[in-house]
Order: sequence, then C-alpha cells, then structure tokens
Amino acid sequence: MHAIARLPLVRTTHLYREQKPIKGPNFNRQHDSGVFPTAFARLLPLSVVRTRVNIPAFSTADIPANIQARSVEIDSASESVNIKWDNDAPGYGQDHTSNLSMASLREIVDSGSLPGLGRDKHAAQVLWTTDPLPNLRDFDYDEYIKNDEEVYKLTHQLRTDGLAFVTNVPSKVESLATIAERIGPVQDTFYGRTWDVRTVPQAINAAYTSADMGFHTDLLYFQNPPHVQLLHCIQSASKGGASVFADAYKSAVDLFHLDPEAFETLATVPVNYHYNHPNDNVYRTTKPFIDLRPLQIGEKVYTRVQDYAQDYHELNIKNGGSGWSDSVLVEHMLKINWGPPFLAPFSNHRDPLIENKCDQSPLSALNDKIDAWHAAAFKFNALLQRSEYLFERKMNPGDCVVF
Repeated sequence: MHAIARLPLVRTTHLYREQKPIKGPNFNRQHDSGVFPTAFARLLPLSVVRTRVNIPAFSTADIPANIQARSVEIDSASESVNIKWDNDAPGYGQDHTSNLSMASLREIVDSGSLPGLGRDKHAAQVLWTTDPLPNLRDFDYDEYIKNDEEVYKLTHQLRTDGLAFVTNVPSKVESLATIAERIGPVQDTFYGRTWDVRTVPQAINAAYTSADMGFHTDLLYFQNPPHVQLLHCIQSASKGGASVFADAYKSAVDLFHLDPEAFETLATVPVNYHYNHPNDNVYRTTKPFIDLRPLQIGEKVYTRVQDYAQDYHELNIKNGGSGWSDSVLVEHMLKINWGPPFLAPFSNHRDPLIENKCDQSPLSALNDKIDAWHAAAFKFNALLQRSEYLFERKMNPGDCVVF
C-alpha cells in the first residue's frame, strides 16, 4: 500500500474594522505600542466573559457601528487595561467596564492572534528527512483506549509527523471504528462505515485491486475527503505486503525551491477527480493539486505564491520576525491532493484569475494547461519517489496505521 496524508490545520480568520482605533500601552517589545480597532477591543473580553452554556454573552454583529471608548485606564497592580464605552453592545450600561489582561494584549501584538478558550499553539509539522521518522513511536491498543493522554500523544504525532501506528489491536471488525472514535466521528462513505481492503479477481474499485497504485491520497473525488484515515491489518500475505509512505509536504517544499513556477502551476491549476464505475455511484470534484490558504496581507490579495512570499518575508523581518521559511510555506498548504488513480480528463475552467483565454481558442488553452500541469506533476512525482525519504513498514496482524 502507498499513501500520503497529513492531518490538516483548521483555521478561522476574523476581520474587524473601526474608524477610531484604541491605542494600547507600551509593551516594551519589538513594537512600541499596540493599536486595536474598537470593535476588536470590545470583543476581547468575550474570551473570558461567557454564559453558562459557554457561548459569548452577545453576538459580534450586535456591536454598534458607532461604539467608542469613553475612557482607557491601565491598572498596573493587576496588569490589565480597563475600558468604559459609549454606545456599548445591547444589555450593557454606561457603568460597564471591559477588563483586558496585558498578557493577552502583548500576545496579540507579538503574534497577531486572538487568545481565547481552547486556543493552543499547534506544534509545527516536521518535514521528513533522509532518515524519516527516527522517533516514531507505537501506541498500545489497550492503553490508547483507556488513557486520554495517549490519544493526545497520537494526535500530536499525527500533527507533527503525519503517521502513527496502534499495535495489539483485537482482530474484530469493530476495533477499527473504536480506534477512530477516540479521535472523532467516523465519516460514512459509499464503501460503508468501514470496509475490507483485499485482493479479488476482476476488481472494480481501488479497495480490491492487487495493482500498484503508486503514492496517492484516497477519496479525492469527495468534496471534503476524510482528514484522517485508518488501516487495520487483520491478515497479511506471507510475501510482500509492505506499506510505503511519503511526505508530500516535503516534496512540495522542495519543488518550490527547485522550480517555483512548477509549484505555482500545481497550486493554481484546477484538475478534475472522479469515481465512475458501471452500475455504481458517480463522484466528481475539481480542485488544485496544492490547496493553499488565502494569500493576503492587509487589503492586498495575491495570486502568486512567490509574490506573497517576498512581501511576507520583508514585512515579517521589519516587524522583528524571522521571515519566510519552509515552515511558513507548510503552514500555508492546507491540503495536498495527489491522486493520479482518480484523475478525470482535464477541462477548461473559466476563472479569470487562473486562465486568461481572451486571446486563445478553447483547445489551445486546454493544451497549454495540460502541458504545464504535466511538466510540474512530473517534477513533483520524481521528488516524491526519492527512496531515501520513504518510510516502509510491513504491517503485522493486530497493527493499525493512522495517517
């Protein structure tokens, strides 16, 4: 079996604007002071002031457009800032005071992130090296089921390394779902809640074929493929049967350095994926091979990663950061949709940000698209196949891989 996968990071972006910002105190950091939009400052206490059912006391949209800070006072003893408001949110009178901790404000100034309940700093994804996963650990089934800390460690390892193995798993069909449900709900598919991966004569889908499908991410014909997959070995062949894994993020980063234009092509050109078999369901979706998070700095939206990386680097260095790096690039890659077995025929996509066909015939535009994508995909595949970066393991009965 070949597979490439990594648990993606879910990100939520909040934008708040106001005409009259609030200038914060001197934090004695790289920045002399912090300037916060009024509505943003009004929202900060929501991270600590919540109702009994753990939801904010009022809706973000309830904040009046003309809210203003009437007074801002620093309480040195408690290391906090007290703000009184004019035109406050509904339900709050003139005597209401918002109390903001200096520590939270410093964190926002330094990182640009809003502190709040459940906001932990994610561990960085570790790109595989020529000695891939030297510290990869296995997880005993019984300990994993009984101990929440083991679940945390496994999901943390998924985040950093993209791979984890559970051993001594009972040879029962329901054991796989039991492991999965310690992480989250199982996503049902047309295969069923769980299904067998076995070799059958004249197989009609990928789960039953003995053919080498190469490295791939499964179920790419879904609009939202499952983020985590599990494979439980109940019975193994006496010969062969090794599972081989590759780090698609490592290959993508190396491609960005080797041929930035090829990376741009794979990040911007949409391709079609499908599942289409006689007398069965038809699934089809379109997405780029490299799925990036929005590239935006302030009001400026970027369509090229290279341009974004250059401006990001300069601005980050100016603000005391370390600039653009491989880890920053990885954080901007939400998903990698590498699935040659599931590719559907190419087609034009009439998105002016992606293809400009004003001076081209449809056939010419399609040919240019295919040529550019094929050349870029060829280079990526060569990087993916480098034997020194592969992780191989023959799974024994009772082993379960989570990826």
